[in-house]
Amino acid sequence: MALMESSIAPIGQGEVLLHVGLHKTGTTALQVALADSRELLEEHGVRYPGKGQYHHKAILAGAERPYGWRGNGARITPKKHWNRLLKEVDYPGRVIISSEFLDDVKPEVGARLVEQLGGSDRVSVVITLRAIGSILPSAWQQQVKSGMTMRYEQWLEKILADEASSKSDHFWWRHDQVAQVKRWAEIVGPDRTYAVVIAEGDRNAIFNAFEALLGLPHDLLADRQGLLANRSMTAAEAEFVRRLNKELVGQMSWDEFSSLVRRGLVLNMVEKRTPGPDEVKVQTPKWAAERAAELGQGFADGLRTSGVQVIGDPQALAAEPRSGSANPQQALDMDAAVAAALGVVTEALAQRRQLAEQAAIETAPLPAPAPARRWSARGVARAMKRGVSG
Repeated sequence: MALMESSIAPIGQGEVLLHVGLHKTGTTALQVALADSRELLEEHGVRYPGKGQYHHKAILAGAERPYGWRGNGARITPKKHWNRLLKEVDYPGRVIISSEFLDDVKPEVGARLVEQLGGSDRVSVVITLRAIGSILPSAWQQQVKSGMTMRYEQWLEKILADEASSKSDHFWWRHDQVAQVKRWAEIVGPDRTYAVVIAEGDRNAIFNAFEALLGLPHDLLADRQGLLANRSMTAAEAEFVRRLNKELVGQMSWDEFSSLVRRGLVLNMVEKRTPGPDEVKVQTPKWAAERAAELGQGFADGLRTSGVQVIGDPQALAAEPRSGSANPQQALDMDAAVAAALGVVTEALAQRRQLAEQAAIETAPLPAPAPARRWSARGVARAMKRGVSG
């Protein structure tokens, strides 16, 4: 059933809206807006638990899902993060929980999380969807940021191939939009399952849909969409990181890679500058763009008959993305190279100084004990006399 924003009834008081943010569907911008308006939301009877931007740690902990490179640094997040979230969910108003990591939990895990949050009588699920053709380049970049060395077109061949592989199976577990919606509908029921379709170019759609579901004033969240740039890497930046990954294979732990490459190099390179108009974006080759549109049409048709409540036009899922050369030959912009190097040096320097401070504390000599006071016979007599008379 397709809904217009004006006809969306908010969830009930005391209920929970669990946002399954499929990766690359505008979830980060929404989370930033929610976090920035946290105090204002409470004034409207809506709680966005925690103090951070999103609820990744809580969801990872509740799902007992390891995070990081499997076999080289992946670990389970402490359960205290989930338990802390459960305490905050005890609230008389409406509660919104948002995390991309909900998009790959198994059905039995999802059912357990819902049960601990109050059950299907209290929890509604909202899933954000976007044309798969628009997700492909962003999804590839995200994996490159996590250490992948595969070129974009090679990755597309695996993801879009008829033959299944471990890589394609994992991708489609997250991004088979009809299967994703149906999994959650089986847990909370189709009447409590919302699919928000984000059409390309509609910057307000996701914000206004959540405002309606939470009973918030129009544009309270949408007015905060400019807080996050969150741009994608250019083709040259992505190729630079991919090649660096190849050189680093087997040389770093997940923690080291996450700190120096993901947070130091990539984040600094992307956030500290705006690409010039001549810097090319990652583009999908024509054959893959057409295949993505075919898959998107199947998702649109399946969503229409899924029985869940659809916000937006399902046909937007079938949009064909722009196509072009997947591997354009372009040198890395000098500003990008400097920003990347600066990020690594700054992060490494901070770690080096922290270790030096810790070592200085550990090796510092202990303070000399205060010298014992020496008493004369006359001094002892005087002290005793004061004690008796006092």
